[in-house]
Amino acid sequence: MLLGNKVSVFGGTGFVGRAVVNELSKAGYEIKVVVRRPERFREFLLYPNTTLHTLESFDNAAQLTAAVKGADIVINLITDRSTGTEMIEQADLTAVTQKIKSATESAGVKRVLSLSQIGASTDAPNSDWFGILGEVGNLMHNVASAKVTILKPSLLIGAGDDTTARFVTQLNRMDLLMVAQSNTVVQPLWIKDFAQAAVAIIKDESTFDKKLEMVGEERLTMKQLGELVAELMQKDAIVFPMCKLNAKLMAAFGAFAPIASVSKSQLLMLSKDMVSDADFETQFGFAPSSLEWAISTYASPHDIRERYNFYRKEAGRDVKELV
Repeated sequence: MLLGNKVSVFGGTGFVGRAVVNELSKAGYEIKVVVRRPERFREFLLYPNTTLHTLESFDNAAQLTAAVKGADIVINLITDRSTGTEMIEQADLTAVTQKIKSATESAGVKRVLSLSQIGASTDAPNSDWFGILGEVGNLMHNVASAKVTILKPSLLIGAGDDTTARFVTQLNRMDLLMVAQSNTVVQPLWIKDFAQAAVAIIKDESTFDKKLEMVGEERLTMKQLGELVAELMQKDAIVFPMCKLNAKLMAAFGAFAPIASVSKSQLLMLSKDMVSDADFETQFGFAPSSLEWAISTYASPHDIRERYNFYRKEAGRDVKELV
C-alpha cells in the first residue's frame, strides 16, 4: 500500500505522545499535533516538520475536519492519562473516539494507530476502565477503508512517567517508598522502545488490522519494581505496599500529597496484571531495553549511568541512545 507521510496525532501532549511525536519527526513524517490550547505546547514546534492544530472541542466539526484533512495517517493516543489539561475524561472517551473515527473515515485516512492497554476487553463492564478501553479499541479497529493497528502495551516507563518517576521523587524525599497496586504484575517497556516500534510498524503490512500486545522481557510486581528503582538509586530504602484507602487519599491530594509515589491513573490502570507471552523482538525486530538500563537513564546516580553507558558501548548499542 502506497502511503504518504502526513500524520495527525490526537492526545499527543502527554508522556506517550511526546515520545511518539519525537520518533515520527526523526523518521521524516509531517506531523500535526491536535490540541485545545496551542499556546501551552509551543515546545512541540522544536520538532522538525511538526505543527500544532487547534481543536477547541470535539464538538467543533469544522476544526475536527481540518485536523485530519489531507492526513495519510491518524494516531489516536487519547487514552493516555498523562496529557494534563488536554486529557479526555474517562466518561467521554467512547463518544470522542466515535467522533475521531467518523472524521477519519470522512477524510479517507488510509492508516490508523490507536493506543489501548493490555487487559482491554469489551467483556468488562462498559463503565470499567478496561471495558472502556475495549470499546474504544473496537471503534478504532473498525475505521472504514483504513488499515488499523491497536497498540496494547504493558506499563510504559521512562523519565516523566507516572510510576517509576514518582518512585524516584519519593525516594529523593526519604528512604521510604509506599507502592499502590503493589501486587499487580507488569512487564515494563521503555517508552523510547515503544515509540520506536510504533513508528516502525506504520508501513509494516504484517501489522495491519492487528491488536499488538507490547511488553518488556521481565515480569515483576509493582512492589518489586519499586525495589529495583531504590536499588538503582543506591537507596537503602524500605519498600512496602500502600493500602487501598491510603492510596485513594494520596491520589486525591494530587500534587499536595505528602507521599509522591501514587496517582489516580495508577489506581485506574494498574488494577489488573498486564502481562503477555508476546515476544517484542520477534514482533518489532529489535530487543527491548533492559529494565536496569531504562531506569538508570533517569534514576541512577551519575557514576552508575556512566557505567551503564560503558556496557552499552561494549555491547555495540547505538551511541545516540546513550544518555
